[in-house]
Amino acid sequence: MIKLIIDKNIPISEEYFEGQNIDFDFLPFDRINSSTIKNADALFIRTTTKVNKELISKSNISFIGSFASGENHISNDLLDDSECLIQTAKGSNSQAVFEYVLSCILENDFEACSVGIVGHGHVGKKIDSILSNLGFKVEIYDPYLYDHSEDELNKVLSCEVLSINCSYSKEGKYPSHNLISKEQRPKSKLVINSSRGEVVDYSEIAKSSEIFNDVWVNEPKISSTDIYSFMNHSNAFGTPHIAGYTFSSKERQIDLILEKFNDLFSKSVETKEVKKFIKLSSCLSDKLIKSKNLDFKSMISEVISTSKIATEFKALLSEYDEMGKTFGPEEFEKLRKSKMRQGFDEINIDIPMGKDLLQRMEFSGFKNQKKEKFS
Repeated sequence: MIKLIIDKNIPISEEYFEGQNIDFDFLPFDRINSSTIKNADALFIRTTTKVNKELISKSNISFIGSFASGENHISNDLLDDSECLIQTAKGSNSQAVFEYVLSCILENDFEACSVGIVGHGHVGKKIDSILSNLGFKVEIYDPYLYDHSEDELNKVLSCEVLSINCSYSKEGKYPSHNLISKEQRPKSKLVINSSRGEVVDYSEIAKSSEIFNDVWVNEPKISSTDIYSFMNHSNAFGTPHIAGYTFSSKERQIDLILEKFNDLFSKSVETKEVKKFIKLSSCLSDKLIKSKNLDFKSMISEVISTSKIATEFKALLSEYDEMGKTFGPEEFEKLRKSKMRQGFDEINIDIPMGKDLLQRMEFSGFKNQKKEKFS
């Protein structure tokens, strides 16, 4: 029987694995170590677990499923190890991150403006493709993919809106550590950071641009001082790492990793409808938007309002401060879980809609419209 260790904050319930040919344990990320995994064959983790050969050297682990799009928590020597298959969730949250970025743009009244994107991987390409279809002028900076020079970076940093979507690295030819900072300050009116906290000096950027920051230095061991310092700026809007946090993205993550897991272990896990087994803070039902006379911006705000989330986050921090309580990693994770949302493709819209609005909704990812009712 296969032994599987699972980070307990991966939102899939124990019931999914019950009755299957598998022995599993859910552990907190800080209890996943060489001792607790020594009898394991496979490991399901998040970015909170730093994985290297030393961690798995005393175990039989031949598969690591990482429920994240980035790889900076996995050592290079392990990524190159042919004896251990590593499957990340790259691309699974790209639609969700686009939805977050679009909300930031529209709620700040930017339409058909110039948008600079740093990083043109799965997420960057998704944002680029849809925003271009919606009439935005998009500029890209990705030196790894396109051998871009400083000139391309400066062009991107001069766009009205700047979206940071690159992977995080401290080494290599083009390290992204502190890429957006006092020394490399954007001229953009709005900056959106959904990459990693270490990529953007967000408190510094808040001095000159409005910034929506979704990721924080040293997650999950966030510093309340760091967050408070950022939030004190009038241009600063923070959210608790929820850009890619939709039901759809989590379902895609689980499907992707379980498919590779089953390929390696001869279909040890029976494929089930993942939706029934994802752990949510509350039961989400299909949202039916019936309000009439809504424009595109209002439609998006009905599904996700980054401004509202940021306002609630700031109010919660103020409450903790007034009570003399510390807003630490546990509180951060609890808040994050409470913000799980439905993606655009899960939303039913049942109102008459003109051709132009319908097209924009479809470009953005809505799929469940009852088209026969639209004008």
